[in-house]
Amino acid sequence: MAAKKLRRAKLSQELCERLSRYQITTCQDFLCLSLLELMKVTGESYRNVQKLLRKVSLACAPKMQTAYEMKVRRSVNPSAAFLPTSLHSLDKVLHGGIPCGSLTEVTF
Repeated sequence: MAAKKLRRAKLSQELCERLSRYQITTCQDFLCLSLLELMKVTGESYRNVQKLLRKVSLACAPKMQTAYEMKVRRSVNPSAAFLPTSLHSLDKVLHGGIPCGSLTEVTF
């Protein structure tokens, strides 16, 4: 999510253009700068830069999800919970396949 463009974080067009002059185009670029650096490149006050930091942080953070919500979603649509491997014995050991939403490396 940090690679999200600042334009999608609902910042003003003028501010996005000003930041792009300093090669600040993504949320990660923006969030890696200190308050003083942001004040310099944006021309905003300390208070406004804090508000901008919060806005960008909220825009790029994933939506919170509880374990219960994940369990309910998987129980409603169990076929979407696993990606079958097409190898019956492996799917049986994995209880249906590789869990969706997890990073898995498979090499043959």
